[in-house]
Amino acid sequence: MMMKVLLLLFFLSFSCAQTEYHVKKIWLFSKTQYTGTVPVNRNGKQLQTHPVKIICYLKISSKNELPDWQTAFVYGNQYSIDAELPNRDSVAVGTLKNSNSVVTIKAGAGFALLKLMFTPQGKIEKPEAWQFILNGTLNGKPVYIRSNDPIVELSPDLMP
Repeated sequence: MMMKVLLLLFFLSFSCAQTEYHVKKIWLFSKTQYTGTVPVNRNGKQLQTHPVKIICYLKISSKNELPDWQTAFVYGNQYSIDAELPNRDSVAVGTLKNSNSVVTIKAGAGFALLKLMFTPQGKIEKPEAWQFILNGTLNGKPVYIRSNDPIVELSPDLMP
């Protein structure tokens, strides 16, 4: 019985971690960026890799102080963060890669959206088991959010 209670408390602590820092939901998106003509070999495979842009949206409480998000770790890669508060309560993020369905995120009453743009900083030597970790500070203390939700792949950007 005691073991069941401890397991329940353990799982509840992780499910409540996002609301602890006034974050209600996390959305992660990736988008490949192609520039100009894509070179291919004789078999039609691409010869070079293209940058993958990772974008994160947080559904946040519009009334509470937010952490200063500084670093993100995604699949063993480290990123610096630039945050932006969109001036609307809904954002059209892009289209899903395989279905061409438009992805729109809505904040809802009492909430706002925070867009986090990631800049690659390199790989980390010993990545954690979590797919996504967001680190920052709130009132001078370190804070973090972790997630194992999958990254949603959007249709690629074709750049000039």
